[in-house]
Order: sequence, then structure tokens, then C-alpha cells
Amino acid sequence: MNIALLTTTLEGGGAARVLAHMANFWAAAGGKVTLLSFEDGSRPSFYPLDERVRVRYLALNRYSPHIFASLANNWRRFASIRRAVRAARPEAVISFIDTANVRTLIALLGTGIPVLVSERVHPRFEDIGWLWALLRRLTYPLASRLVVQTAEIAAHCKAWSLGRVAVIPNPVLPMPVRGGAPLLPRPCLLAVGRLYPQKDYGLLLRAFAATAGQHPGWSLCIAGEGPLRPQLEAAAAGPGLAGRVRLLGQVADMGGLLDQADAYALTSTYEGFPNALCEAMAAGLPCVSTDCPGGPSEIVRHNENGLLVPAGDAEALAGALSRVMGDAALRERLGARAAEVCQRFSLGRIMAQWEDVVAQCAGKRTGGHR
Repeated sequence: MNIALLTTTLEGGGAARVLAHMANFWAAAGGKVTLLSFEDGSRPSFYPLDERVRVRYLALNRYSPHIFASLANNWRRFASIRRAVRAARPEAVISFIDTANVRTLIALLGTGIPVLVSERVHPRFEDIGWLWALLRRLTYPLASRLVVQTAEIAAHCKAWSLGRVAVIPNPVLPMPVRGGAPLLPRPCLLAVGRLYPQKDYGLLLRAFAATAGQHPGWSLCIAGEGPLRPQLEAAAAGPGLAGRVRLLGQVADMGGLLDQADAYALTSTYEGFPNALCEAMAAGLPCVSTDCPGGPSEIVRHNENGLLVPAGDAEALAGALSRVMGDAALRERLGARAAEVCQRFSLGRIMAQWEDVVAQCAGKRTGGHR
């Protein structure tokens, strides 16, 4: 297989993690893999890459506030993408993330190269601006396939791609312990993700504050970085939370964090397919998750391998957290069943689905990118 993978950044996040898994899998199997990033290469990939993966940095993440300069920059982006992909001579291109998908579809018009585009969050809740939303609606029908991670997202997106939607979950792999994780207080409730509104850490702090007094030994640790750090730091110093909450920043040794934690919480308002939740389950952690659009309900079976609560409901979340923190037997039972996600979403099983879809698309080379 000769495949090109394309995304906006390799510096972190769920999309970069999945692309790294895909690239490494195909390279190890003897495939020719080219990984194209819009970055300038000044920073290496946050996730380890097999030395056989060819990484090309296109330096396309430059922006201008002036409309004419912005238009010129986009034309240069199209040309750079087209040159890089044609140089790789792939059987197919897989592009991740909405704006990169649009640019790739435009750039490769007329080349006959099949293009598979993948949405990585639930697009109903991710505002990319009216112009990008319009361009997405116009260009996605040109794709050989739109790949999403859940059936719920597929139902939402079918109007964009004339029915050519494939559902492929993310692979779940246990995170290796690398030995560089900060030491966590024990027992510890862990949350992982960018400090963005989507993750709703304000809800988590309110729920933890409501129940912390009943579980005085427990601490809450949040791994991730983002623009909401000042607000979260202020909230973490508030009543009932002072000294009980730690913001860890971005942590490379995620396996080390999961190995130390005693329970896990996801409080998002929406997701695409929550990698961090799956990795916590793979580590055998009892997990509490909001039943938000885009993934958790297709991963967590309530009261079997985790607990689900309504999104945005601080009282329900506090009750579920209290159950988990106060019941060691429940933590053991949920954690033991949670680890089964490694079989349900194994790398081999998920990559076989990708290979099937790529093979289907590579045989369709007429009209657009089909």
C-alpha cells in the first residue's frame, strides 16, 4: 500500500494521535506512508513515528487578516498540497480535520487520486465559520468517502456526501508508561484534554466541589493545556477545592498518569470519538462520562464498564463521582470491564476497516475524487 496522510498539526491532540497510529501500522506492515502536515517542522511530532514514515512539512499555517493576501495564501496552499501529494504518488489520500479536508479536495481536483476525508469531532457542535461550512458542503460530495467515528455523526453528515459515509471508530491501545509523568496525589480522579469550552471542566470542578467533602482523601488532576487555564486556576482556588485540584499542563507520559490514577472523568459537551476516555478504560480505570453527542454512549455501557450521566448536569455528575470515589468494589468491577475496549477497538480490527474502505475507493477513479 502507498498512502498519503494529511493533517493540520502533529503537535498533539486526538487527530494527530490516530494518524500516528495509522502511519506506524502501515509502515510496519511494509507500506509506503507519507505523512503531510501543514506545520513548518520547527517542532517534531508529539507522538512517536516509525522511522519508515516519511514526514513532509508544508509550512501552510500562515494567516493574513487581509482578504486579498488570504486568498493568495490559499492558492499557494492548494499548489503546495497538490505538489506534495503528486510527488508521493499515493494510491489514496486520507485527510483529517475539516478545513484541511476542504483544501485537500480543492487542491487535488482533476488528479484522479482518491481522497478520503475524516471529521474528527461532531460537526453539528463545532463552529468553523459560515464560509468554511459552505465550502465543506460544496466540496465533501467530491470526496471518495467521508469517514466518521460514530453512527450518530454519520447520520448527521449523510447529506454532505451523497450517502458515501463510513463509520470507523478510533483504535484503542494501552498507553505505554514512559517514566516521565508527574507524581499524582493518591487517590486521584483524573481528566485529560485541552482546556477548551468543549471539555466543560467548569462542570467537573463544580461537581467535584459538591462531593469533595464526603471524600476528603481524593484529589482532582487535569492534564491538558489551553486558553481557559486562568479561569480554571481561579475556580480551583475556590471554596471546597483549594489544595484539592492540580492542573498538570500537557503531559507526554500519558501512560504514566493513567497508571497512577484511581478513576477517570470526561465531562465534554460533545466529542468525535473520545480517545482519552478509551485510553483510560484500556488502562482499567473506572470511568464517569457525560452522555454527550459524538461517542461516549457507543463506548460506555452504563453500569457495566463505566457510568454515564447527562451532559451539563452537575448534580448527576457529582452523584456518579461520589459513587465511584466511595466504593472500591465498584471501581474494581467497572475497571475490569472497561479494559475490554482494547479488544472491541483493537488496532488490527480498526485498520482492517480502513484498508477495506481505501481498497473500495482506489478502484473508483472517475469524476472528482471517486
